[in-house]
Amino acid sequence: MSFSLREDYKRLMPCEHGGRIAELAGETQTGLDFSASLNPFLHPRVRSIINRSAHTVYNYPDNTYARFRHAVATYLGVPSTNVVPGNGSVELIRLFATSVLEKGDTVLLPAPTFNEYEFACRLAGADIIAVPAWERHGLQNAIVQTVATQDVKMVFLCNPNNPTGTLMKREAVLDIAKVCSEHNTFLFVDEVFIELSDPKQSIAGVSCDPVFVLRSLTKSFAVPGLRVGYGVTGPACAAALECIRPPWNLNSIAAEAATRLLEGCEAYLSSSRAKIAVERDRLIAELAAMPGLQPLDSDANFLMVNIARTAISSTEFARRMLRHGLLVRDCSTFWLTDSNYIRIAVRTRTENDRLLDALRCVLDTKP
Repeated sequence: MSFSLREDYKRLMPCEHGGRIAELAGETQTGLDFSASLNPFLHPRVRSIINRSAHTVYNYPDNTYARFRHAVATYLGVPSTNVVPGNGSVELIRLFATSVLEKGDTVLLPAPTFNEYEFACRLAGADIIAVPAWERHGLQNAIVQTVATQDVKMVFLCNPNNPTGTLMKREAVLDIAKVCSEHNTFLFVDEVFIELSDPKQSIAGVSCDPVFVLRSLTKSFAVPGLRVGYGVTGPACAAALECIRPPWNLNSIAAEAATRLLEGCEAYLSSSRAKIAVERDRLIAELAAMPGLQPLDSDANFLMVNIARTAISSTEFARRMLRHGLLVRDCSTFWLTDSNYIRIAVRTRTENDRLLDALRCVLDTKP
């Protein structure tokens, strides 16, 4: 018998992601990655913590992840029974979507937003309604109206939204959660960037079963290789997901290192947020002064930039930046987004200066 995918799977295309610096090492030996929006200020003890965690590799991880879940619970002020560990955020997105959704269910997605939401919904056979995500108040109203008037099984909300960088206030998200609860609709809130934005707007402490809040150490601690994520939800939902998540989905080094990183991390994250905000505002001003570039207002550690007036497509723009040793995110790969946008991470002042110099060179280059 020849191998064949399910018919609906044959139409799926893999999601494009940033952070491809390792793949492109042959093209840029001294590259800087502005396509992955990570904290540019490393935790002062991250290397020693990972080294001290290496001894755990000789044993299977504790599949209950009791210490890791306790560390998350202490950090967020939630019961540890409400915490679901995951091998990065993508595993939890797919775990939740395929656990909740059935073929023919309807899901509401902002657009543009993180592509993995759409992919997870397609895996589950769900139908998708897209609403514009460019303006936070308009998005809130669209979600509330759609949930109230249509049979929506699940809503995805990225806060702050990737790639636009807009952050919805906590009260607005809670209003959406209330409407979703009234209409038996699941709400999935992705907060993986909120610790580098404004954590006071988080709803992670709500912990009710119709709501699942996604967090990750990837962005906040700049450890994408560890693959550590977690979700916070109500006890019944958490217990159900614990039954079906893959066993040992966090490797032992990742679980131990993440536990140590979360302990007393508030000062580190607060300092990172302050420095990122200064550089973000500086970048917005510098970009706005360049001919053809229109940076969008952002509450996150990244900026979406409209490059339509340059008459260069986002794919070609990214290619030209790569010639200068810099990766930027081509936003045409985001669902329902045209080729007029790129996304850039906010990094350190020296690195951002290098970005600005490269942008000036690209804008001066004739096609």
